[in-house]
Amino acid sequence: MNSLPMMATGKIIKDYRPLIKYLELADRELRSRTIPNSSDIEVIKELLARGTSNLSDLINELTKYIRNRVDPELARKAVREVLGTDVDSRTAEYMISRIIAGWVIEMAEQFGIVKLKSRYLKL
Repeated sequence: MNSLPMMATGKIIKDYRPLIKYLELADRELRSRTIPNSSDIEVIKELLARGTSNLSDLINELTKYIRNRVDPELARKAVREVLGTDVDSRTAEYMISRIIAGWVIEMAEQFGIVKLKSRYLKL
């Protein structure tokens, strides 16, 4: 069974295993940089205020915002260990960042900031 991180629902991200492995491999500083925080929720609010209502667009923008907090080589190692496939470090960084972005959106739904409704968000 796929365990979920705190406040994750699995509505957007179906497989958290690469991220969980990444967090297991990361040192304390990197873990604390990677885990969602209140700034991530504020970014969602800003994106929504600018008119972003498509879930895909929101995930893409949030992924870009989060990407610089992920260590590419550690992400590559986590993806390889969990999925059994070797991807380049940029792809792995993107994969982990995207999982985190989905997690943040799942959290935002629980805080009542967004309502997930198919491919669109409702304020």
